[in-house]
Amino acid sequence: MSRPRAGAPDRRRDFRLYWLAGTTDLMGTHAAELTLVLLVLTVGGSPAMAGLLGTVAVAVPTALGPVAGVLADRWSRRRIMLGSAAVSFVAFGILTSAVVLDRITLPLLFAVTAVESAAGAMYAAAARGAIRAVLPPDDPSGAVASLQARDQGAALLGPFLGGVLYQLARWAPFAANTLSYAGAALCVRAIRTDLSAPGGPDRGKSFGDSAREGPSFLWHQPFLRFALVWGAGVNAVFTAAYYFVLIAARTHGASPASVGLMLSLAGGCGLVGALVTPWVLRRVPAGRLVVGCSLAMVALVAPLGAVGSVWAYGALFGAALFVGPVLSVLFQTRAIALVPPELQGRTGSVMESAANAVQLVAPVTAGVLAGLLDPVAVGLLLAAVLLVLAGYARGGRRHLDDLPAAPVPTSVSQGD
Repeated sequence: MSRPRAGAPDRRRDFRLYWLAGTTDLMGTHAAELTLVLLVLTVGGSPAMAGLLGTVAVAVPTALGPVAGVLADRWSRRRIMLGSAAVSFVAFGILTSAVVLDRITLPLLFAVTAVESAAGAMYAAAARGAIRAVLPPDDPSGAVASLQARDQGAALLGPFLGGVLYQLARWAPFAANTLSYAGAALCVRAIRTDLSAPGGPDRGKSFGDSAREGPSFLWHQPFLRFALVWGAGVNAVFTAAYYFVLIAARTHGASPASVGLMLSLAGGCGLVGALVTPWVLRRVPAGRLVVGCSLAMVALVAPLGAVGSVWAYGALFGAALFVGPVLSVLFQTRAIALVPPELQGRTGSVMESAANAVQLVAPVTAGVLAGLLDPVAVGLLLAAVLLVLAGYARGGRRHLDDLPAAPVPTSVSQGD
C-alpha cells in the first residue's frame, strides 16, 4: 500500500474524519427526529401538526438543495460545513434551553426545524462536493459503501438512542444533537485535504450561470440522466411501500411494538446489504447487477399485499432493503468518478432534491392507494412500476459498463 508523500494530506485519515463527522451529525439528528414529534404532541399540537413538522424537515432541504449546491461549488466547502454546523448548534442549543426552562412553543419548534434543515442542506451540499477529495484512491467503492453503512446504522440506532435519552430527561436528546454538531465541526476542522473545487472558490461567474451548469452537465450525461430517473422512481416506490406496509400491518392487527421491531429488523437488513456491497461489486459486472437487482425488487414487492403476517412484511421489505444499498453505492461511485470536482456540489444537490421531491408525495399516494384498492392490487401496482423501471435499467445498463469505477486521482493541498 502506498504512503502519502511527506507534507501531503493522508486521504485515509481525512476520509475517516469525514466519515466520523457525518456519523456524529446523523446520530444526533436521528435521535432528535423522533423526540421532536413527541415534543409537538406534548405542547398540545395535533398529530397533523406533528406530520407538518416532518414535512417542513423534508421540504426545506428539497427546495434549498440546488441553491446550496451552487454555493458549495463557489465558496469554501470547509467553511460552509463549519458554518452550517455552528448554525445548527445554536438552533438546537436554544431549543434545549427552552425544553429545560419549559418554554417550548410550536412556533419555536417549527423555526428550529426550518433553520436546522436549511443548515443541513448547506452542510450536505458541501459534503457531497468534498467527497471526491477525501476518497481513498485504492478503494473508492469500499469507502462509499462504508458511508452507506454509516447512514443505515445511524437511521437504525439513532431513534432508539433518542427514545432512551428522552426517557432519562426530556431535554437530553436535544442536548445530544447540539453536541453532535460540535463534534462534527471538530472533525471537519481536523481534515487537512483541500475540500474546495480546484482553483479555489469560484465567484467569477454569475450565480445564474453557475446554477445552470449543474443541471446542464447532468442532462448531457446519459448515465446521470439514467441514474436520476431510475433512482427517483425507485425511491418513490420504496417510500410508498414503507407507508403501505405500516398501514397494512396495523390493519391486520399488528401492535405498534411489533411493527416497530419489524421495521428495525428490516433496517438492519439494509445495514447488512451495505456491508457486503464491496464484495458484490468486485464480483458482478455493473450492468448485470443493475438489471438483476431491479428484477429482485419486483419479486420482493409484488407479494407485499398478499401476506398477512407482520413478520412476512418484515422479511420481504428487509430483503428489498438489503438489495438497495448495492445499487446506491454503485451509482454513487460512478457519479463521483464522472462528475468534475468543481461540479460535484451542484449535480449531487440536483439529484438529491429530485429524489426528495418525488418522495414528498409518496406517503400520501400510499394512503390513497390503500384506501381505494385491495392490498393485493396495491402490491402488484407498486411492483408494476418497479418492472417498468427494471426495463428502463435494462436499456440503460450500457451507460454503466463504459464508465470509470474510480475517480481520476488529483493533486491535493493542505487546508483551504
